[in-house]
Amino acid sequence: MKKDYVENIRIFKAFCDENRWKILEILQSGEKCACVLLNKLDIQQSTLSHHMKILCDSKVVIGRKDGKWMHYSISEDGMQDAKRKIDTLLDQNFLSKSECLCQSTPEIESNVQSESITEDNAIDKKTNLYVLTGFLGSGKTTILIKLLDSLKGKKVGVIQNEFGKLGIDGTILRNDDIQMVEINRGSIFCSCLKLSFVQALAEMSKHKFEYLFVESSGLGDPSNVEEILEAARVMSGDQYEFKGAICLVDAVNFFNQLDDLETVHRQLKHCHLAVLTKVDLVNANMIIKIKEKIKEINPACRIDLSSNGNLDLGFLHENLMQYKWAEGEETTNSEETKPKTLFMNFDGVVEKEKLELFLREIEADVYRIKGFFNLYDSGWNQIDLVGKQIDYKPCNPQEKSQIVFISKIGPNLIKRIHDSWKKYVGLEMQLKN
Repeated sequence: MKKDYVENIRIFKAFCDENRWKILEILQSGEKCACVLLNKLDIQQSTLSHHMKILCDSKVVIGRKDGKWMHYSISEDGMQDAKRKIDTLLDQNFLSKSECLCQSTPEIESNVQSESITEDNAIDKKTNLYVLTGFLGSGKTTILIKLLDSLKGKKVGVIQNEFGKLGIDGTILRNDDIQMVEINRGSIFCSCLKLSFVQALAEMSKHKFEYLFVESSGLGDPSNVEEILEAARVMSGDQYEFKGAICLVDAVNFFNQLDDLETVHRQLKHCHLAVLTKVDLVNANMIIKIKEKIKEINPACRIDLSSNGNLDLGFLHENLMQYKWAEGEETTNSEETKPKTLFMNFDGVVEKEKLELFLREIEADVYRIKGFFNLYDSGWNQIDLVGKQIDYKPCNPQEKSQIVFISKIGPNLIKRIHDSWKKYVGLEMQLKN
């Protein structure tokens, strides 16, 4: 009996919106591409995806993929089934019988509600899994901190992936209330660390978290994420509900980054929600251009905006998988494509002006520089260079100054760092692979 109620609800929900009625009227003349529906209805792609999911779930509409676009048509069988259910409900004899039945057995409604609650609880036992992607410096750690703050009191886990061996962001995230695993020295989507990622997912599943966030490296290509989640399911059971991949897009540096690596394109292609960060630092025309480019790469994903690390967290209450666009494919991450990473250790204190001259000298040769440094005038600071922008943020004292360089020019960066450091700072330091 419960199954009939669920199917009935889906059918009636399909007809309970003005836009869905318009969609059905358009489809009466035959199959239509999603692009045609978008033009006729003047709505966003994300809104159309929401309505089409409801219509397809009700089985009154069916969809098929042709190239990059979905094509939709009315299902004759689905419409006939919907008509039968509505006719049955409107039948006077049925209404009379159901009225008597409800009067004589009032416990039926409560039993149905009880079954529904039980089903919801079973779903809640799965861990809601989100994957955060986005190129180097897009603000993943900042957004993740906001997410963790909003979920205080809930059982939350984090798998944090850094490309370098120094867990800079892990140090920032570390919190006694958060269960965290760090996987460093590569991308979790690469064959070199894929098994470690699967094992971490299996191990974290034992904690029965309400939420698990995976913050991937900025160089991570998540094209194979669903394959990895399937491997984790085989290893540890059906413990996770994948709620979607969220790709952060650096509004300041996006177009330069898009030209640098295929990674940025892949991150957007396989995301379900794209978040433009640092929008307070660019003008409205730039935001429009970035949105247009994102839609070229992924026409289905939802797009949100973020400034100063603030973000509308309403997506936590919906299933982002409704915005899925691309099927899984082989990742571009491999040992062969892995950029060179270098690490500097420094025991002294340096003037901010000298450090900045050193960083400016090599900024064109790196994808990212980040770490912690002890500065004469302001003490311990978190240092972050992306593109041409250098950020300084006060931080807790560290054992020593450490900084990570991700190279655009391979091992040639070693000499560039040595020469520039000697030129502007001139103090003893250690540079390691």
